[in-house]
Amino acid sequence: MKKLLGILVLGLLVCSGSFAEKYPKLKSPIVSISGSTPKKLKVPGKINLANYKVNNPRSKIYIDIPKRRKELKGFDFDNDKLNKLCRFKGQFGKILNANKNQGKNKLIASMPEMGGFRWKQEGTTPITGTNLAEPMINFTNKLSSHWMVTGDKIYLEILKEQILLWAKEDAFQTLIPDGMAWGYYFGYIDTLEYVRQTLARMLFAFDILRQGNALTPSEDKIIYDWFEKIVAKTSIGPSEGEGKLPPANHTQASNARIYTMWGVLSGDNEYFQAGLKFYLIALKKTRKDGSSSWEIRKEEKHSKRSIRGLEKFTQVVGGMVMIAEIFANQGYDLYSYETKKGVTVHKMINFLFTYLGYPESGAPKKSYIDPERQQRKKVINKTWGDNSLGWAHAYLKRFPNTDAAKTIIKYYMEPYGWWNKIAQSHGYGINCACAYADLSKIGTTKTSNQIGRYIVVVKNKIDSSILIKTEGPTKEIAEKEAMKTCMGKSTQSSVKDACYVHYSSKASFGQ
Repeated sequence: MKKLLGILVLGLLVCSGSFAEKYPKLKSPIVSISGSTPKKLKVPGKINLANYKVNNPRSKIYIDIPKRRKELKGFDFDNDKLNKLCRFKGQFGKILNANKNQGKNKLIASMPEMGGFRWKQEGTTPITGTNLAEPMINFTNKLSSHWMVTGDKIYLEILKEQILLWAKEDAFQTLIPDGMAWGYYFGYIDTLEYVRQTLARMLFAFDILRQGNALTPSEDKIIYDWFEKIVAKTSIGPSEGEGKLPPANHTQASNARIYTMWGVLSGDNEYFQAGLKFYLIALKKTRKDGSSSWEIRKEEKHSKRSIRGLEKFTQVVGGMVMIAEIFANQGYDLYSYETKKGVTVHKMINFLFTYLGYPESGAPKKSYIDPERQQRKKVINKTWGDNSLGWAHAYLKRFPNTDAAKTIIKYYMEPYGWWNKIAQSHGYGINCACAYADLSKIGTTKTSNQIGRYIVVVKNKIDSSILIKTEGPTKEIAEKEAMKTCMGKSTQSSVKDACYVHYSSKASFGQ
């Protein structure tokens, strides 16, 4: 770390009186994660952050990308499956392949500034005029996913050009705090969170470029130097810019995850250890039943957490799982850590999905948990972002048979279908479904099973050579598609009228 402890002078744009503020001192990432490191953990030896060092620096944040690409290559996709698993859109690839320059012309212009929730609501920014962070996220997501699926270097080339553009033009050089809202001064809380959301995708893109050997030493340095500066800006401190409203712990989960990602890419142990500190504190702040006292609160204590507790708890647990995955690649097992109260991340996951399965799970309402009020359905239906459940695929791949895994499958996977309800969750930088999803549960051929899908066979009474087999999300859709195909193969009207449904059934595993 290059003198992380010091004063970082940020450019200040004064849009109005509410934006005018003294910029705070930059603090260590260890300090910026609020709370103290828990001392009493049932783990071998005493927890000493200094003992946790990056063993394999520069690359492989989450996964071995070439290895996963080989797994995906053997998957027989149709367009629908590709799009759902990896957000793969064939037309996107065809356009880029047809004209390389056209792809480069689609690059998202760099964004010199970032603001908070007001900008997101208004959709505009004071300097750029348009918030380009979301288009940047979507574009890098597409390029990353297409590279993982196809291995076509055109996606790496354009991804490189995109990241280099923002690095060379020093994007996010100016951070603008929010003013007053709902009786609170928000400071940089949301400003920095939106920077982190963008960084998560771009850091993973950097990892992709490195694993794909797509960067020259000079290009690597340009990107590296920019990331180093921007990640440091997210270290403003516990109060997120000395605002009067402290950052929520789900926000700190996002912060800690960025530190951990950058710790690996940079080889900086202090950033890496900041992720562990958050993980340990999160365990300490968890009740015996697996609920977080941070986010699952009594209604009278914090009205917003009583309304959005499950959603925010999802972000805390998701952040912990993805940090544990990063640490696992460095040779450390955070999943086994247990507090004196018997709390592990497994127990937290089991609690979360039990209440997401309410009332079918039979879980009792408690003074601090009202699943319906805490937006249970919103969490279940969310299929992207860091408050989605996409991280569950990473957990299931590593722990397919734990009690927590069984609860995930019972109340999240099975009711919606392993396929139709799969979550991409780019909020962690990586497309979790594309990177971790168990392909055997989805099927390896076009006619293989997915829960909640139907297989239909259509024959022709006159032309025995016609046999159409298809599948769809409902019986009606599958039959309609198969009959349409059958009639399209028939040249005579009498033959067309001879098409009939020979077989129609809900698909089962192995079918």
